Amino acid sequence: MDKWLSHPTSLKILSVVIAILLFAVVHFDPELSPNQVASTIDTREFTAVKVGARGLDPDTQHLRSIEPSTVQMLVEGRLADLVATVPEVWVDVTGLGEGVHELVVRYDIPGRVTLRSITPSRVKVDIVPVQTKEFEAIIRTEGTPANGYKVADPIVKPNNRVFVRMPKDQLDAVAYVGAVINVEGVESNVVEQKVRLAAYDVNGNEIEGAVLNPSVVEVEVPITKPFKKLPLEIQFTGRLPIGMSIASFKPSTDTVTVYGPQDVLDEMEFYDEVYLNLSTVQRSGTYTLNLAPTGELAQIEPKQIDVEIELEPSETITLPQIPVTMSGLSEGMKARFIVPESGTVDLNVTGAPSVLADLTAKDVQVIADLNGLPPGTHMVVLDVHLPPFVAQSFPQRLTATVQITDGTEEGASG
Repeated sequence: MDKWLSHPTSLKILSVVIAILLFAVVHFDPELSPNQVASTIDTREFTAVKVGARGLDPDTQHLRSIEPSTVQMLVEGRLADLVATVPEVWVDVTGLGEGVHELVVRYDIPGRVTLRSITPSRVKVDIVPVQTKEFEAIIRTEGTPANGYKVADPIVKPNNRVFVRMPKDQLDAVAYVGAVINVEGVESNVVEQKVRLAAYDVNGNEIEGAVLNPSVVEVEVPITKPFKKLPLEIQFTGRLPIGMSIASFKPSTDTVTVYGPQDVLDEMEFYDEVYLNLSTVQRSGTYTLNLAPTGELAQIEPKQIDVEIELEPSETITLPQIPVTMSGLSEGMKARFIVPESGTVDLNVTGAPSVLADLTAKDVQVIADLNGLPPGTHMVVLDVHLPPFVAQSFPQRLTATVQITDGTEEGASG
C-alpha cells in the first residue's frame, strides 16, 4: 500500500478524484431535482412579434397592410442566450404586384437559439402600386400688408411644377399642392421666403404620407403699393431772359403714376410737384426734369421727363373790351359797375407772336371778386386769368369800382 501511494501515477489519479468530489460539493443545489441539474436548455415564448416587410420598393410599391400583423414564437436555448434574444419576423415582398398575397413568415434569431414553433406561419399582405402625378404649386398669402399695400401673384422659383408620389388609391384625393406665406404688416417691396410644400384635399386638409419633389421651394411675393394715374402739371419758377417768351412747350408725358398709401391717393386729383426754373431756359431746346416722390408717396413713374421748349422774342398786344365777370355776390344783393361803366376793360398782354396770334377774348377771364362785400361802393382788384405763357402787361394791376345794393331796398324804392 505504501508503495502504491508513493507511486507518482497513483498520486495524480487520486488528485483528480478529489477535485471532482470537491467541485460536486460546491455546485450541488439540494433544492433541484436530478433532472434539473442535468439539463441546461430552456424555452422562451414571444407573444406579439410584429411582422415586417423586406424588399419593398417605395417608388413602386406601398404596403397597405399585413394580416395578422403579429405572430407568436416559442424558442429554446441556453438561458443566457434566450434573455438576449430579440427576434425579427418578416415577409419578402420583392417584386410583388398589386393585390393580396399570402406569404411565408420568415424570422431571424441568434444561431444558438432554436425555433420550436411560430404561429401563424403564413400571413396576407396587401400591396398597392405607387404612382406619380404632376401638380402646379399654389402659393396662398394670409394677412394684410401695411399702408394699404397690395399683394401681387406669388412667383415660385425656379418654377411651380411639383411631382407627388403616393399610393394609387390615395393620389386621387390630392386636390392641390401648395403653401401659405404670411404678409401681415409687410412694408417691403417683396417678400422672399423658402416654404415647405404639402399636398391638400378639397377641404384644405394636409394629406399625410405624400412624397413631394421638390418638397421645398423659394417663393417671391411682390408687394405692390396702391397707385393712381394723375394729370401732370408743371410749375414754373424764375424768369425767362428779358424779351423772350415760350412759343411751344411739349412735355414727353402729360400723366404720371404715383404709389403710396390708399388714403393719400384718394385725396389727389393731379400731380404738380414738378418745377421748371425758367431762368435756366436760355434758348430753345430739350430740358430734362427729375421727378421724385413727395410727402407720403413712395414712388413716382416716370422718374424723369423731357420737355421740348421753343422760345420767341416777346410781343405785346391789346385785347379790347374784355368783359369783367362778377363773382361771390351775396344772396339777395345786386351790383353794378361804376368804373368802368361798360363793365369791360382793355387788356394788354405779352407773349410769343405765334401764341398771341391765336389768342381771343374767349381765352381770357377777368373777374371781380365781390365775396363778403356789404352794400356800398367798393373798388376791387380784378383777377386776370390768361392761357399758359401769356402774361399780363402794363398796367399790372387792374381795378373796378362796383356799387352793391340790397335788392329788397332797391325793390322798395322802385
